[in-house]
Amino acid sequence: MSNIQHPMTNNQYPISNPHYRQNFICFVLDYVFFGVGMAFVSQTTVLPSFISQLTHSAPLIGLASTIQTGAWLLPQLIAASYLSDKGRKKPYLLLSAALGRPVFWLMAGVLFLAGDRAPALILWLFFIGLAVFMGTDALAAVAWFDILGKAIPPARRGRLIGAGQVFSGLLTVGAGAVVNAVLGPQGPPFPHNYALLFFLAGLSLFASWLVMIFLREPVAATQGNRLPWNAFLPKLWTVLRQNHTFSLVTVVRLVAGLSGMAMPFYVVYATNELHFGAEAIGLFLSSQVVGSILAGFVWGYLNERSGSKIVIQWSTILAIASPLLALLMRPIGHLAGASTIYVYSLIFLAIGVLNSSYMPGFINFVLELAPSEERATYIALTNTLCGSLLVVPFLGGWLLQATSYPVLFAATAGGVALGLVLTFRLEEPRQRDTRKSVDS
Repeated sequence: MSNIQHPMTNNQYPISNPHYRQNFICFVLDYVFFGVGMAFVSQTTVLPSFISQLTHSAPLIGLASTIQTGAWLLPQLIAASYLSDKGRKKPYLLLSAALGRPVFWLMAGVLFLAGDRAPALILWLFFIGLAVFMGTDALAAVAWFDILGKAIPPARRGRLIGAGQVFSGLLTVGAGAVVNAVLGPQGPPFPHNYALLFFLAGLSLFASWLVMIFLREPVAATQGNRLPWNAFLPKLWTVLRQNHTFSLVTVVRLVAGLSGMAMPFYVVYATNELHFGAEAIGLFLSSQVVGSILAGFVWGYLNERSGSKIVIQWSTILAIASPLLALLMRPIGHLAGASTIYVYSLIFLAIGVLNSSYMPGFINFVLELAPSEERATYIALTNTLCGSLLVVPFLGGWLLQATSYPVLFAATAGGVALGLVLTFRLEEPRQRDTRKSVDS
């Protein structure tokens, strides 16, 4: 890290910089290893299945998604405030990741040693460990996004994210096969099967951490001395009040995030209501991975060609399509017969494409919109505000317990549809910058 760059004053970090290629490769490899690791503990397949082995409570099954959302989004403003006067963010990225990622190895050890005894204790230890992992990753994420914004110019972020998604998807096809074998009838008994998946997740996350050591971070201009909270909080309100495009894209993300009401329950619906076997989880995970591979090509192309707004719009359409397909599975099942499971797997294909839209859509929109010296603050503010989505999976579980799956799926589709309407009021940041250049 001896080659220190001169502080930058804008969003453009030149492609000709001697460290551009190295940083590009590091970001892609990190994206790949992190994606593979999270596939072994998938929020939509593996974790709901694991928790359902420990409890039959729908709200508790939804609580895992609530913890993942809240523990990752809510601390980011604190992280942004802490990092605001730091010219280099990489040390904080590495430290926070080193503290949180071994949690999955610890959980694997607990499951191997405890077996199927004390399921309630294991469940709550898992919830605590998940909160620790996501909370430390919140600090890492704020630093990661800021370094990405400094090291990779907007015109190349689409292909970086696309490449990461494609290669990550190709490798996680193998992860889906492993999950299928481990959780299938020939795999280890519960809970050793899930312990093995947690161990593999920790191993891949460790590889991701090692790759980030080789990042060469450019030093950027900062906001000067860190503001005290009584000055930092009013500044956030000023951003929301004066930057209408930023406020609107955050609202769109909040409304589109209602898709999370049904997300944890697709796999439970498949096994409990449609009576697919547990081995179907591997098929669903593979379908989700195929979706992420397709997304790498599609979102990367759309982002570089047209910007982030079009990615946000099409991903919102997919967020509506998933609950609608689940809602129609009963009549479709009568027509499709044995092929019903493959029709249902289209939901997870759509989820894979949808989940992969977050970076080239909402995050890249904000990265391009934000002033360079306030990039971390903008990212943390939109993420923290969207931390209110942490209640969405829990509310989905409550709604399911009080009503039925059709009501849950219909409510999810209707809520997200409002978000689609709002996307048409967004202004693409690149078009705005082009107009400013012409006017000047």
